[in-house]
Amino acid sequence: MLYTVETLDRSTGVLAPINGDWVTVTELGHRYNVGSRKVRVILHHMGLLQREGERYRLSHTFVRKGYGLRHDKPRSGYPFDVISPLGQELVAQAWDIAFQDCEADLRADAQVDTARAALEAYKTNRLEPLAASAEALWLLDHFPKLTHERVGEIIGVTQQLVSRYAKQRTKKRASHITPRCKELPVNARPFDASKVDRERGLVGGLPSHSQRILNPVLL
Repeated sequence: MLYTVETLDRSTGVLAPINGDWVTVTELGHRYNVGSRKVRVILHHMGLLQREGERYRLSHTFVRKGYGLRHDKPRSGYPFDVISPLGQELVAQAWDIAFQDCEADLRADAQVDTARAALEAYKTNRLEPLAASAEALWLLDHFPKLTHERVGEIIGVTQQLVSRYAKQRTKKRASHITPRCKELPVNARPFDASKVDRERGLVGGLPSHSQRILNPVLL
């Protein structure tokens, strides 16, 4: 995407347009035909991005070198980074090697290949795309031996984010199961059937007026 800004030309006093080719990380991924998550994994493998909590962000070292800028507090949305033309040149030089290294790391684990193929097959049969959380939980369910780090590598998110998805689901499941396991409350005082009979006017199992009728006969 070509960005154009206007700056004051102090020699003429007019606003002159200046073209720039700074791109977001996602836009850079589109240039190489990879998604927003995949490009961040590759740039992290390259060393351009670093892990910060649950996100991949442009390192401050590369910002100082002029490879890009960080937008930590945008007016709306999440923090994001933009890559400068100089940074894009660096990426272009290292992209092929970094991409192949990432793929080789994943292929080194046979289960990763199987899991990724199974996930892709599952996604093709769906009408709507899966969110990252759904992809992570699907892999954890069907391939429980995969580590959170490997799951993150497959779907293109950090290991910390996969762990958070797993903890949220565990907590949600526990909230549904716990009430069923709770014991029913026990009354502090035992039930007194004779007290109820007296309150209803029952003595010996019959109403008191019936006893008055039967007593003369019995006598």
